[in-house]
Amino acid sequence: MSELPQLSPRPTRRELRKAVLRLRLEVQRQQLRQESEKLLQPLRQARDLGQGVRQQLRGGASLWAAGGAAAAAALMLRRKRGLVRLLRLAIVLAPLLLKLRQPAAGSPEKPSAGQGG
Repeated sequence: MSELPQLSPRPTRRELRKAVLRLRLEVQRQQLRQESEKLLQPLRQARDLGQGVRQQLRGGASLWAAGGAAAAAALMLRRKRGLVRLLRLAIVLAPLLLKLRQPAAGSPEKPSAGQGG
């Protein structure tokens, strides 16, 4: 956000036109900035959500591998009816497991380097 243009005590008509043009350009810049922020906000939220999921997946990779192996085995061995039950169970349990993992992920494991004296 730039400052208002400086004008002489008795500006000429040309100086006034230049000042008005600069003000218009500044208003357009601010409008573009606001609109781009509005447009980019959902993308940022999606990126943050993806980063959160990736961090949760890193912490329990062995748990996810075991679950994936069990699910693959169940899918291969069961009929269609069993698949529906398995999918329902997975849909119910996945959010619960993620919620259970969040407090453990939020607790501080190591003090950060910036806090030391």
